[in-house]
Amino acid sequence: MTHIHAYQSRGLTRDLVITDANGDVIVPGVNDKVRVLIGREGEIPKMTVVNDAPTANGSTLSKGATNRLRLDASDLAAISSGAYTLFFDYFDNADAAEWKNVSRQVFTLEPT
Repeated sequence: MTHIHAYQSRGLTRDLVITDANGDVIVPGVNDKVRVLIGREGEIPKMTVVNDAPTANGSTLSKGATNRLRLDASDLAAISSGAYTLFFDYFDNADAAEWKNVSRQVFTLEPT
């Protein structure tokens, strides 16, 4: 688990990698999806970013060997400052069972 530090007035770009138990990189396929949820366990997420659609403010998540998360400052400004969890999830279309949590990061959002 790592710590991601962000500010409400600034955008943030972070690369996220999916690995298996051996440490080998898993590259999502054409029909697979990745998503990031920022929030607190048991609560409705403050922000959700899925690879196939940007948020209304333009935050995006691209998938590949390196999954690039770009959070727009406008999206971050809409969240109250504080400590959250960033959940990184993967949906393997071949599995078609459910979203699987790949990692959880501590996400701290500071006021401007």
